[in-house]
Amino acid sequence: MIRVSKIFTCGLIASVILLCTTSGVFAANQNFIKQISDEYSSYEGKISNEYRVFQQSSLKEYEDYQKDEFNSFDKFSNQTDSDLQYLDGLLKKDFESIQAQYDGNSSYSSKLRDYQNKITPNYLNSPMQKYANSINPNYLNSLMMKFKNATNENYLNSPMMKYKNAVNENYLNSPMMHYKNAVNENYLNSPMSKLKNGSNVNYSLSIMNQYNRGKISQDVAGKQWKELLQKEGQTIQTVKSQSTQSIQQIAGDSKDAILNQKYETVNGILKQREQSLETIAKLRKEYFGEEIEFDSLIPDLGKINVLIDGEWQAFKQPPTVMNGATLVPMRVIFEKLGAEVKWHPENQTITASKGSTSMSLVLNNNKATINGKSITLPVAPRLIHGNTMVPLRFVSESLGAEVEWDGQNKTVFIFSK
Repeated sequence: MIRVSKIFTCGLIASVILLCTTSGVFAANQNFIKQISDEYSSYEGKISNEYRVFQQSSLKEYEDYQKDEFNSFDKFSNQTDSDLQYLDGLLKKDFESIQAQYDGNSSYSSKLRDYQNKITPNYLNSPMQKYANSINPNYLNSLMMKFKNATNENYLNSPMMKYKNAVNENYLNSPMMHYKNAVNENYLNSPMSKLKNGSNVNYSLSIMNQYNRGKISQDVAGKQWKELLQKEGQTIQTVKSQSTQSIQQIAGDSKDAILNQKYETVNGILKQREQSLETIAKLRKEYFGEEIEFDSLIPDLGKINVLIDGEWQAFKQPPTVMNGATLVPMRVIFEKLGAEVKWHPENQTITASKGSTSMSLVLNNNKATINGKSITLPVAPRLIHGNTMVPLRFVSESLGAEVEWDGQNKTVFIFSK
């Protein structure tokens, strides 16, 4: 009898040991499990919302920019088309009057024929064809085609396409996709999936799974959860920062490339137009004794256009009007007018010099000095989207240039001396 009792006791002890081994020694608190689950859900909701706000604002910023640049291209393309029609009509009408005057005079027949060819846009290598080709967005490698391609979001490797892809959350390996994957709880091995799994009692070997099975205490589980949340949360913030910087870099590079192409296109077309019309005017005078005059082409690509010595200026931050004064980015205007400019961040002062002229302007201060003399500005220099903007007329005239304002075309003409 005693022997049987010993056997029974030993069996009971073994069963208890086995039970402890398989079930753990810590009882799970269901309230604690729910607390961790709620913490994860709250964090995931917050981070997902942050991502969605960033994604939508980045996409809208791109779409607004793309729309503005397409409209800019379309507007200038239509403007040059109208200009070509104007020139073609003017030259045809002028030729009719010349033809009426010299028709029947055999000594002028070859001149009339040659001049007519030169003013015909469809005649091979004529001055007018060169201008017509330069403004044709479908003519291979024309200036206008380059402008169109740069602003075309569907043109392979165009600056606009690169910007579009950067903010596209579904474009492979884009900065936005990188960010999206990091906060996606269902994306394999993402920081958010690790947090989801860590808080899941049904995920094998997770923190809460081990706690629920009694393998670790509540204190240990709580500590491990906080460490995991801190680690993966930091990873998410790092990815967010990297993605934001990458998008800003790509956007900046794309905008610079488009701006440079716009500058090259507009001024290249203006130059080609001038050369073509100058050739025609000289030929007309050589053949028939008189030149012909043409209206100027004033590029219309923005709310306010600035031409310095006939060259259209491209600004990262478009010119703006405040209190009747046009403000433009500081460095561009000073350097285009041949001045040396310096920015002094310690006292937010701009200094510039050209020849015997020196000037000083202070950010958000309407007092400036020219060669030591105090001047009151119509509007103070200021920062707009990170760009230091200065009064255009004041700077230009102080550096010896003449300034004219064409209100109808919203264009500032600057003539340097």
